Parts: sequence; C-alpha cells; structure tokens
Amino acid sequence: MRVVPCLPSLLSLLLLAPGVRPDLQAAEPWPQFRGPRGDGTSLDTRIPVRWSPTDNVLWKTVVPGEGHSSPIVWGDAVFLTSILPDSGHRVLMRFNATSGRPVWQKTVLEGDRDAMHRENSSASSTPATDGSRVVTSFQAGDRVDLRAFDLDGRELWAVQPLQFEGEHGYSYSPIFHRDLVLFDCRQEGEAAVLALDAATGRERWRATPGKRRISHIPPLVVREGSLDQVIVAGSDEIRAYEALSGDLLWWVRGPSDVAVAGLVHGDGMVFASAGYPNRSRMAVRLSGRGDVTESHVAWSDWRQASYVPSPVFHDGHLYVVVDEGMLFCLNARTGRPVWDHRLGGRFRSSLILANGHIYATDIEGKTTVFEASPAAFRPVATNDLAEFCYTTPALSGGRLFLRTGSHLYGLGTR
Repeated sequence: MRVVPCLPSLLSLLLLAPGVRPDLQAAEPWPQFRGPRGDGTSLDTRIPVRWSPTDNVLWKTVVPGEGHSSPIVWGDAVFLTSILPDSGHRVLMRFNATSGRPVWQKTVLEGDRDAMHRENSSASSTPATDGSRVVTSFQAGDRVDLRAFDLDGRELWAVQPLQFEGEHGYSYSPIFHRDLVLFDCRQEGEAAVLALDAATGRERWRATPGKRRISHIPPLVVREGSLDQVIVAGSDEIRAYEALSGDLLWWVRGPSDVAVAGLVHGDGMVFASAGYPNRSRMAVRLSGRGDVTESHVAWSDWRQASYVPSPVFHDGHLYVVVDEGMLFCLNARTGRPVWDHRLGGRFRSSLILANGHIYATDIEGKTTVFEASPAAFRPVATNDLAEFCYTTPALSGGRLFLRTGSHLYGLGTR
C-alpha cells in the first residue's frame, strides 16, 4: 500500500510542536454506512467544500484489491473492506486518519469470488464500529458471514446465521445500537432481521420479513416517543421493530420490491425509495401501530425517485439525486418538488450533509457541493478527482474520507 502525502501537509506536521497533533478523539465519529445517525448527516462544521487532485489533499493512499464498501471512521482509525483479486481473500484494513498510512490488514475470509450483478463487488458491505470492535459482513459460499474484530485486528467472534441466495450478489451492511449489532438481510434465501449481542455474536432476536425479495438497505434506528424503532425497508414493505425486544410495532405496504437507497427521517416521518419493478418513494408517519398502510402514509409518488443513491433530510425538505443525474429538492410534508437541477453524470454514491452543504459524488469522482436551501439550487463548488467512485464519503474531524476505485483520500483544509 502506497501513501502519497501532500508536501504542504508534511510541512505543517513538521511545524507542529513535538507530540502535538489534531484532536481527533473529540470529533464526531462516522461509525457506519451514512454516518452516526445512518442518515448521511454530520455535525462537523469544518468539512472542506473545495478540493482537486492537488488541492486540499492531505493524503492519498493506494487501496489493495477492489470493493464498493465505504470508509468508516472512529478517532484516528479509518476502516475499509476489500477483496484481493489474485487470492480471493476478503480483507479488513485499518488506516491512520491523520497520515493515511496502513496500520494493519486482516484476512476475514478465503474463497472464490462470488457470482453477482455487474455493478456489485465481493466487498460491497460497509463495516460498522462502536469504538471497541469492528463488524464485517461478507458472503461465505451459501452463508451470511458476520465477524467482529478488536481495533488491533484480533477476531472476537464469528457467526454464519443465515443461508444466502440472491441473484444480485451480496451487499448487506450492519449497524450498532447500544449493545446490539443490527442487520437486515432481505434476499431470496433465509431472509431475516437480526439483533446480535455485540460482545459475543449471540442472537438476541430475529424477525422474518413478510416477503422474500432482494433489497440492500441497512436498518435505521429512530427515537419516537419512549421507544427506539428499528426501521427496515424492501420487499414491498416497511417495518418497524422495538430495538431491544424485536417486537413488531407497525408495517406498511410499499414502496416497491427491490430497494437500495437508504432510509432517512425527519418531522416525525420516515422516507423510503425503491427502484424495481417500479421507481417509487413514500413517507410514513412513525406514530402508528399495526398495519398503517391506510392511516399513516403521508404521501407516495413514482416521480423523482432514486434507485441506488440515498437522499438527505434538512429543515423540512428532502434532497434527492436520482441515478441519472437529476437533483431535486422536495417538500417533506407533501413530497412535491420545490426545485430541480440537472447535474448530469451517473450516481451510485449517497448524498451527505454537513454545515449546511450537501455533497453529491458521481461515478467519475466528481463531487458537486451545493447549499441545503429550498430557495433554489445554489452551487458552492465542483471538485473532480477523475477516478471511478461508487462509494459514499465519510466525514469526521474536519476531514472528508473518500474511497475511489484504487485510492483512499483524506481531504481537508490545512
């Protein structure tokens, strides 16, 4: 693994007093896919809005192998998964967030490359961390494989709780909630929502979806009243479970069968999108119980719906980039468009939001930064790394971490 530091960054480090370094321990972590709340938002006010292959690049590290998993960050540690094409090994890697240098690489699984959709990879599931352990998710033959490692790369537990069968291949990302690892695997095999004990991997509860169909959305945990709701979507349904017990709270039909775009929430609602066989989106109020299809659907629509990229919510509005490059600002209460803008390009990366700015990265590595404003599309910067990119950036400690087809970037102002 090769690290290419930026010369001004090296000079700034040399000028620091001995032992002085940025205080990353106090930074809000980015512990899972789409960040600490699972909705693409960060509280960090220092994230850069402008960069290029030479500007505001603190470091650039070659990542071995290939994969579409996104980086996660905790303190001074950045974690990634990858598959090594020559050996077929699935690996978990830790990098230093300040320098980009590799800390360790751990082989999680050995075996042949899996069959999958041409736009998938054998390392598409983003890992998750609670600051004490990192959990990976891979396909192991015809089984689902979940493993936990400590921050030094030592394996803590391993389970293979489900049989797996899916024509699109494997892409299922875990999340942490309190002392649980939550995992939703909607597939054509042994589909289930699982809650595992984070310390041991022991199953605490399991829920079976009403329909087996391929979807790839991580669970979203939302506090509603006195309960933490674990919300899952796909297979033409949305369901909410009580986080600690697994009791089913409510369910609704829709928006469609195959879903990839992640869930977001705001103003007492959860927003979901699906892409096959029909592109559609919907908003559901969180206060219901039982079948709420007729009572708690705030709105549904087949227009302005994304298949893969996840939206973000901000100040009563939903911002959506569809796969073909159209950007929309929607009124969250009604679902109606407020404005639209053609960005162009194709998108697989999810939107992220920090300090009133939204970041949209296309598959060619071009990131458009614009204001989260319902007044109009207000561009801030266009930043082009000119590298293939299917992943979603991570934000932490005043830095943006972006994985491209061959590199991991640490972007920030000096």
